[in-house]
Amino acid sequence: MTDTQLSPEGDSPPSSGRRPSKFRRLMTPRTLGVGSAVAAGAAAVALVFATQTAVQATSSPEAPESTPIAADSTDDGAPEKAEEVAKPAAIAAAYDQLSGAEVEYVRFVGAQDPAFAAGVDLFGEPGLQFLSTDVADPQAYGDGQRRLLSLYYDYGTNETVSMIVNVTTGAVEAVDRASGTQPAPTDAETARAWEMLLDSESAQPIVDEFAALTGGSALTPASAEVLLTAHSFITDAGSFGAESCGVDRCVQLLAQIDGGAFLTTSTFVVNLSTRTVLTVS
Repeated sequence: MTDTQLSPEGDSPPSSGRRPSKFRRLMTPRTLGVGSAVAAGAAAVALVFATQTAVQATSSPEAPESTPIAADSTDDGAPEKAEEVAKPAAIAAAYDQLSGAEVEYVRFVGAQDPAFAAGVDLFGEPGLQFLSTDVADPQAYGDGQRRLLSLYYDYGTNETVSMIVNVTTGAVEAVDRASGTQPAPTDAETARAWEMLLDSESAQPIVDEFAALTGGSALTPASAEVLLTAHSFITDAGSFGAESCGVDRCVQLLAQIDGGAFLTTSTFVVNLSTRTVLTVS
């Protein structure tokens, strides 16, 4: 969130060290992603997780920046659920910017891999939870072919999954997993965390605060006045109450009312892996 006017009420925005996910208005899936990152290929998958988890990484000097495309993978129109997605008529060059058509294609191709079906998504259904797609570093290969790297989360194993798809050949070339890495939450995960928080026993103070700040309006997950920002939460030595976060996928929310005051949500963390709302201090 940029140029935020802070208010005496509620919470303040997170520090720049967090891994944020902006969710402007609730229930707006298929938001195209933010930031700039070039992930490493299968030969350097550890570096892939490190750079993607940090949200932004540096590309090689001679390569143009690539904008990762992130979208909701739980709606009925998601590429993973399509019967067929056509291969792009023209294959982009190795360093070209991403296009929506090729991202849809590689997501569809990735969903045909057994590793995808073996995973579990945000709602406990079969299939990995899609997080983002970016251009795989062409310098990791010597053939000049177009490859994209997609990140997923497996809620069944609490692992981040990277998948390299060769757009030129239409084949999945590598699937790798890593635990303990928590990329920024997607819009779908942010919306789910907000729904869980408002449906929990911890919600009443937030509901009351919203009513006081809006002249009595009722707070619901779809309240148009609320702008959400979320970041993945990893516990540290100074945090108490969410010790499993970092292994589990956890989200902490900031809820701003029409660009003004922030609701007091920083004392809560939503564990999406266990589907629980935690109080932290």
